[in-house]
Amino acid sequence: MISMIIEVLKTSVTFLGIEITGLMVAVAGFLLVAGFIADQISNILVERAIEKRGGDKHVSKTSKKLTSYVIYPVTFAVILGVFGFPLASLGAAVGLIGLGLSFALKDMISNFISGLFIMINKPFKIGDQIQVSGESGTVRDINIRATEIKTYDGRQVIVPNSTLYNGKVINNTAYNCRRFDVIVGIGYDEDIQEAKELAIQTLEEASTVKSRPEPQVLVNELGGSSVNLKLRGWSKPSKANMLKSASEVTQIVKEKYDESGIDIPYPIRTVYMNNEE
Repeated sequence: MISMIIEVLKTSVTFLGIEITGLMVAVAGFLLVAGFIADQISNILVERAIEKRGGDKHVSKTSKKLTSYVIYPVTFAVILGVFGFPLASLGAAVGLIGLGLSFALKDMISNFISGLFIMINKPFKIGDQIQVSGESGTVRDINIRATEIKTYDGRQVIVPNSTLYNGKVINNTAYNCRRFDVIVGIGYDEDIQEAKELAIQTLEEASTVKSRPEPQVLVNELGGSSVNLKLRGWSKPSKANMLKSASEVTQIVKEKYDESGIDIPYPIRTVYMNNEE
């Protein structure tokens, strides 16, 4: 049995001018298995390290792919060396090919690296509501090349990761509360202090408005037909909660002003006519 194995290992064939023995094939098979095992061990270590740092599944998935892109090419190069291929020439050829690909795929590489930094640094995460390049919506997915955003009116927007990482991004849900403003106009003959007190009561009674930070009512401007008050409150930061809070405050303050007889005037325009004979 042993002698048969030795004979098989000594058996050789010639391919492209290179003599390949059974021993070379056996070593190559061993290296291939070793590369696969190294990749699996690497995946386990990467996953544990990312979980320890509080990373999400997208960071783990991308990091695993990155380690695989390193391990398998190195394994393949070593196997070629076992078969007698000149690694120096191969390295030079691979270098030239890599240089050409880096120019041809520079945008893809930029998006990949940006995506990796986004997953690691977490300027935003899946579920956050962001604004970028004139589009606003909820982050649905963060991939290696691009990030998917669902706009508030139900459209899908795909934004390259390099745009997100290098450009200006507004994260509307980065903090646990966000301020909204409601403008209410009262007549010039009305008591401003009374109107402000009723507006403060409105903000305090509204179920969707937080008590901290403290709500405010400010005299915003002297308009063409009204004194405009600005009601400032804080609510949960999502778009839906902001709209709900503004709607509730608008309704309650209208009802309070009606009960107290405070006039919310229509826009008034005075037109002077010249009489001509």
